[in-house]
Amino acid sequence: MKTPSAQLFYLIKKMSAAEKRFLKIHFSSVKSHLTELFDYINGQDHYDEKLVKANFSDSLISKNLKVYKVQLAELILRSQVAYHAKRKVRSQIRILLEEVDILIEQFLIPMAMQRLQKAIDIAKKHNETGLLVAALQYQLRLECCESRHEVDMLFSEKSEALVQAIKTLSLETELVHLSRLLHFSSTTGDKDTKSEIVTALKNIAHRDQLRAGGNNAAFMLAKLEALTTDNLHDRIEQQEQIIEKFRTNHYNFPNRKYSYIEMLSDLMDSFVRTVNKNKVTEIIACLGSLFVEESYNARFLYLPAYIEAKHNFYHGISTHQLSALAPISGLDPTIELETENSFALGFYFFEILSNITTGEGEKVKKLLSTLQSATKSVYQDENVLLDLIEIIDHYDCNNLRTVNYLLSSFQRKLKRGKTFTPFTVAIYTFFKNIVKKPEEKKILAQRFLSEISEFKDDNVQKLWRQFYLNDWLDCLVHDIKFSELTHKKSTFKRTNFHQPLSSHIPPRI
Repeated sequence: MKTPSAQLFYLIKKMSAAEKRFLKIHFSSVKSHLTELFDYINGQDHYDEKLVKANFSDSLISKNLKVYKVQLAELILRSQVAYHAKRKVRSQIRILLEEVDILIEQFLIPMAMQRLQKAIDIAKKHNETGLLVAALQYQLRLECCESRHEVDMLFSEKSEALVQAIKTLSLETELVHLSRLLHFSSTTGDKDTKSEIVTALKNIAHRDQLRAGGNNAAFMLAKLEALTTDNLHDRIEQQEQIIEKFRTNHYNFPNRKYSYIEMLSDLMDSFVRTVNKNKVTEIIACLGSLFVEESYNARFLYLPAYIEAKHNFYHGISTHQLSALAPISGLDPTIELETENSFALGFYFFEILSNITTGEGEKVKKLLSTLQSATKSVYQDENVLLDLIEIIDHYDCNNLRTVNYLLSSFQRKLKRGKTFTPFTVAIYTFFKNIVKKPEEKKILAQRFLSEISEFKDDNVQKLWRQFYLNDWLDCLVHDIKFSELTHKKSTFKRTNFHQPLSSHIPPRI
């Protein structure tokens, strides 16, 4: 075991040049005893306490070396926490908001607005809704400051305007919360939550007057009302009315161009559900024109690109138009994966499945491996689904030895006490059975298809259905290679978006 002195030496030597620079700039000073001690230990090839004491023989460091070493270790750890916190998305946003706080206290409003806009952009890019609401609260304060002729004027002198602004912000906060609940109910199929959202929207005061406005609250209300409309054709009509308001510049609020893209994406998703390929193509072209004409954050393409990828995978379309507009990680090997963005993650899943169904084995392995590593601790259910997709890929390539190894690995995890959802255990049992009894795979697949709906509240089962993996089971039933699926799908015309693949495949003669 290393001594405390050796541990300190090891801690210093393991720091990168950037980390050491950060420590010197933010946590020390030129004349600091701790800085001198850090520099001297950093210059040693191995720790020698006698040399340290001799070097600082005329200093308090030599007499109180034990105390200074403890203080230096604490200083380094605080510096490391701060340095690495700046690299994490949520920490980036929090640090920016703290900087905005300081700038507001100094009445440096233009600088505060710049820092705040950066925080808002990061929050929107990474879907950090809670922190986005916090940023909007700062925006209210700044806009109120900026609208005054004298920066030292008390807020109380604008009490009516401030009360109205707070009401608007409170409403926007409520609408953001309802949006989050709606996203949850949409992905989980929770009808009770959706009913609660509908009731909450009806109870909002002065809805007609609010909806006619041009602020962010008006847009969010109209969007939520559209998305909670069960009849798809009525929903599309409402969404098209919102789109028209964007096109005529009726809406006027910060970052509205991003909200416009969100709205186009929602409308595209509705057309995907009604299998209106022509309208989907029109929106893709419209989004393409916007990104060519305007200056957008390329990462914001993940939302519409995810919906396009879902549409393309379902219909066997092999080309992605939106992802070609800007560099998207996963397609461009020089760009790091955006695994903190839920839409990007969904896009990658469909990209993996599309590559499997077109026989692009090398692309599958590379993206699958990278995603498995990135999701292991953060997105546990998604990580399980990636493991299942890996088995499907090896099974389809007839790599049964690897399949058996992966199944054995799962069994070992079960024996060690690791817990999995009931659907996960069931699908692994199914894999084991079709490997053991290949002559019965069609019967086993048909039986498992009929049992999937029983796992209603299972998160992995919901992801399985979200990414249309029942198509693989249908392939087993109809003796079709999964790697041939894109070609097969392109020859079918589905009349209903959720209709199973099996109903479109003619019986084998």
